[in-house]
Amino acid sequence: MPAGKQSFKHCVQQNMRAAVRGVFRAFIAVPPMVAAMIYMGSSIAIAAPALAGTPDKAGHAAGGLNTGFDPSPATSRGMQWPVSRQISGTAKPVPVPDGRFFLQLQGDVKLPAGTQVVDADLFDVDASQVSEWREAGIYPICYMSAGSVEDWREDAVMYPKSVTGKDYEGWPGEKWLDIRQIAKLAPIIKARLDLCRQKGFSGVDPDNIDGYLTDTGFNISRDDALRFVRWMAREAHQRGLTIGQKNAPDMAADLSSQLDFVISESPVTYGHVHYFAPYVAQHKPVFAIEYLTDQADIARFCQQARHAGFQGINASPALDGKNHYCDD
Repeated sequence: MPAGKQSFKHCVQQNMRAAVRGVFRAFIAVPPMVAAMIYMGSSIAIAAPALAGTPDKAGHAAGGLNTGFDPSPATSRGMQWPVSRQISGTAKPVPVPDGRFFLQLQGDVKLPAGTQVVDADLFDVDASQVSEWREAGIYPICYMSAGSVEDWREDAVMYPKSVTGKDYEGWPGEKWLDIRQIAKLAPIIKARLDLCRQKGFSGVDPDNIDGYLTDTGFNISRDDALRFVRWMAREAHQRGLTIGQKNAPDMAADLSSQLDFVISESPVTYGHVHYFAPYVAQHKPVFAIEYLTDQADIARFCQQARHAGFQGINASPALDGKNHYCDD
């Protein structure tokens, strides 16, 4: 994960978000499933849904949500929590364009001319901004961390302590999650997917799915990660969202038939380019990001990205939108 992922708005909004957390802390003493039921009915989860089946200029079709009870097969006691169901008429996911990709996770997102796909923070971008992008024919993807909890997020208090692991090295306030415990994570992740859809995003970029490669504090295996990602893919697709594979190159062969695109960080630097060939073979876009400073290194990266059939950008480590495009 590159530097700059935490928005600079975090400092400005700290007091306001503290007030929001104060409301949520009232739920800490409540059993997690009960608290999740309350959270799922909150304004955060139901803000500004779009009308079902209404297409925009980019060919997207948004949909409203029905809230009901959905029994989880992973719940041993048959417990239920409110989640959004895929309603009749909900559009299927719209394929991601294999075109110029723009990444910005901090600051006010301003897209350069020619942008076809944008990856922006789920919480920091509002629905009106997403609507403008869609009206302009730009494909919007929401960024969220699926495998870690960030304590500056409004829903951070919803994560039970039993799923919270070791600190994410180099990122104060962020901890790894036990992605094996899908039943406990499901209410929160489903709510995030709902928010992604309700804001008008067309796809989701789920970060930190590769905890099996590091010390999270849990004995997470590659199979656990595959199970978790496949579960998220089903949930995303039910909401009409595409979903990408974020990093974790050794899972590409197993996931390329179920996921819709790739966002790979530093694939040339770490020699991961060849892993994502199954996506290219299926005409699914691979968005390759490097964080280089030397112009010769950037040129070599772009050459390899083009040869592999990737959409390549060299991004500022601050993720502030100062990107170099390999197709320039």
